[in-house]
Amino acid sequence: MKKHFKTLISALAVVFFSFIAFASLDDDKKDSESSSIDNSFNYIKLGEPLQTKYFEVTVNKINIEDKVDTGNQFADLDKEEGNLYLILNTTFKNISDESRMLMDGEVLINYNGKQYKFDHSETILLDGWGLSLKQINPLTKKTTNLVYKIPAEIKGEVYYRPGRSDKKDLIVLGEIK
Repeated sequence: MKKHFKTLISALAVVFFSFIAFASLDDDKKDSESSSIDNSFNYIKLGEPLQTKYFEVTVNKINIEDKVDTGNQFADLDKEEGNLYLILNTTFKNISDESRMLMDGEVLINYNGKQYKFDHSETILLDGWGLSLKQINPLTKKTTNLVYKIPAEIKGEVYYRPGRSDKKDLIVLGEIK
């Protein structure tokens, strides 16, 4: 019972602080939306750093799994019929001169002539999994696993756009076959 209560309090805290975080974000969204439309994308390969306004982001490796084993049975994500988990092991380095909040970003998959955007990562309340409103100090790094639920049927080219990055910045993750 005590464990469930702690989990409930943690979840409520995440929701509460999410509202505060989104209300207090810099003008990043305005900056990226107001920039002129440019069809030239900045494609970075898996394992190479992508420099954004505040962060240097590197997707170190990816895995596609039918369940997520975190090493803690209470935080694992079980198999779900028709779904898979795309796990991005990602390093964020704050290149700004002040502390900055990390944002998950989005996965884009081209499937059957259409681009699908997965902009919600799974919440796992363990160190090394997700971002959970983390801020990092200038010139420091954080490596974590971001988990996105995707349909098992989906195939195609996969890209990652880090949170707080320009719309044209993409990390090429490869192809799901």
